[in-house]
Amino acid sequence: MAHYRLRPLRAVLVVATVALAIVVWQRAGRPPASPQATRRHTAGAPRQHRAPPAHRYRGLVGSRTPFAGAIYIADEAGNRIIKVNAQKQVLWTAHVPLPDDANPMPGGGPIIVNSDANQVVYAVSPTTGKILWTYGHTGHSGSGPGYLYIPEDSYGMPGHRVLITDPGNERAIMVSMLTGQLLWQYGHTGVESTKPGYLYWTNNAVPLYGGNVLITDGAAPGKPQQVLEVNPAGQIVWHVVLPAVITYPSDAMPVGPGLYALADYAKPAGLYVINQQGHIVWSYLVQSGPGALNHASSINRLPNGNFLVSDDQNDRVVVIDPALHRIVWQYGTTGVSGSGPDQLVGNTDSKAVGEPLPPYVPWEGYQGPLPKAK
Repeated sequence: MAHYRLRPLRAVLVVATVALAIVVWQRAGRPPASPQATRRHTAGAPRQHRAPPAHRYRGLVGSRTPFAGAIYIADEAGNRIIKVNAQKQVLWTAHVPLPDDANPMPGGGPIIVNSDANQVVYAVSPTTGKILWTYGHTGHSGSGPGYLYIPEDSYGMPGHRVLITDPGNERAIMVSMLTGQLLWQYGHTGVESTKPGYLYWTNNAVPLYGGNVLITDGAAPGKPQQVLEVNPAGQIVWHVVLPAVITYPSDAMPVGPGLYALADYAKPAGLYVINQQGHIVWSYLVQSGPGALNHASSINRLPNGNFLVSDDQNDRVVVIDPALHRIVWQYGTTGVSGSGPDQLVGNTDSKAVGEPLPPYVPWEGYQGPLPKAK
């Protein structure tokens, strides 16, 4: 997710290894309520944040090792994607124009990268760093065939397909990498609405096992902010209006059956795990000091149970142990922008390398092998 947004008629510039025991989740939190949504970087008085009650995993075992393997970081303002290990060594760099999000395809396929500033989505080689495929028209937004308007998170799928979040056009679309053909769409192009079948400023559409799509929607003033799941026929499987404590929901991701993690893009930023009833079962919100987050835009569950978080406006990516409830690792020097060792210029996303089907990873207690991608 970028630091900024553009919007028609609005001048808004924004820029789990499988565990052996079943986790008992604490069902706590406030019931869902209709929040008064606010846009990112809206001018005027600062927003007031109410600290939610402390929600913690019960029986969750974190990991003293931040993560195994490596992670990708989209360093948008640095025009690069880097691959970093837990020792903070940069293993690989790809020079990509203004990469907002970077999502690795399963099985070593290309990294799908959206550039909302450039109005395009790229497929980038994970070995050479070269751009292999482009969808959209660089520097030109639109709603016609082959055009995008501020594309957000995009994910490669089996069968040479890419799911693209296209919020400026009020839609999520699936396109063929082979032909560029539009294969599927949810939302009505250019029409903002809260009615079923429509969207009103979505920032993430995620492919799920079985073919459904998880959508984080709602950033319009006075409109409910929600998470919903739709099936290939465009029918809503479930949806929930988020608790009012969440002011700007960003990038909801599945972290277990009926459980979803999301970031609140705010200062200080909160992290939340909710269930399908909208109850908060875990949260992280530090008001000040080294543990405070500043406009965190993405949160992903690592195989060891920790959370990987892009802390955008602190110029860092952090790993949070949910059992210890603290940051246990970070890449980037807090509040210092740069392209040197352990520095980021303007990060907007981070993902683990080798996720089975981005962005889903096993949760503690997941029984049996992961389904095979078809």
